[in-house]
Amino acid sequence: MDTATTTPTLTVAEVTATTDNMGRVYAVIPDDVARLLAVASHEGIDPNARGYFSQQSVTHPADGWVAATVRTIFDALLTSPEVADDVREWGLGQYRTWDGGTFFGFIVGQSGWDMDTRWWRDYDHTGELRVRGSATIAPRPRRHLAGTCTF
Repeated sequence: MDTATTTPTLTVAEVTATTDNMGRVYAVIPDDVARLLAVASHEGIDPNARGYFSQQSVTHPADGWVAATVRTIFDALLTSPEVADDVREWGLGQYRTWDGGTFFGFIVGQSGWDMDTRWWRDYDHTGELRVRGSATIAPRPRRHLAGTCTF
């Protein structure tokens, strides 16, 4: 997953922050990046497991593609008016202070989101573009995990 030859580099300019009809924040990203993040968000999850902790992805390395991409999404969200008004509400207040936090919104590929209706586009057929869970970067105070990413 973290090989530079197969993974696209996401830029802040490629991330669009928007809200749905209920005011929830979405990070809309290019489809090729969304597909790879969606796969990463499912890594290590047993579909038959029960309970809260069994639903977290594997820990992706701090210096890997997944963590770097999520940090780019966080940086873009922090510059958007949708999040800037209340960074704590969306879980990114800690990111500004401690370089870690959890985004309590959604990440989706461009083909899976309709910007005009502010709702999912063909939800049943765009599952590979939806990143599951809440993207999380472990903050600096968690020394041995700092900068790692989970979903």
